[in-house]
Amino acid sequence: MNEYAIYWIEENVAKNYFHKSDLLHRFFLECAEKKDEIIIRKQFRYITRKIHFYKFAMHLKTFSSPDINVKRIGNRVLVKKGEEALCLYIENGELILKCNHLVTAMSLLFPVLEDIHPYFFVQGKDTSQYGWISPKPIKAQKDESQVLYNFL
Repeated sequence: MNEYAIYWIEENVAKNYFHKSDLLHRFFLECAEKKDEIIIRKQFRYITRKIHFYKFAMHLKTFSSPDINVKRIGNRVLVKKGEEALCLYIENGELILKCNHLVTAMSLLFPVLEDIHPYFFVQGKDTSQYGWISPKPIKAQKDESQVLYNFL
């Protein structure tokens, strides 16, 4: 199973770093290496929101589609639909996701996370994959009439 860390990023930070995913990726790698440094921990707390696991599990259970089975077992949540399954738990301020394929998380978990907040950042613990769950920022979602080029 692949393991991913999911971070709930504060909105003001996400808006400034949405197109700078590589900086966030390097920051979270540094956090893992220097867990005991006070400045790193303060920066981590500033840019991320704490995930309350019980509230998160209840939201997941309530707002997942009826064909998705959500079961809380101790400090873990198992999510299953047919042959697809994933496991979630909190560790060191990170929401840890374990699944065989990220496609499973995209179909079972990410839509519910997008309902909670549009700025969740995912980073592989044993893979080099990382990025935002939501494909575009809130501003772009609200204003579909954006102009990419101005020929005036």
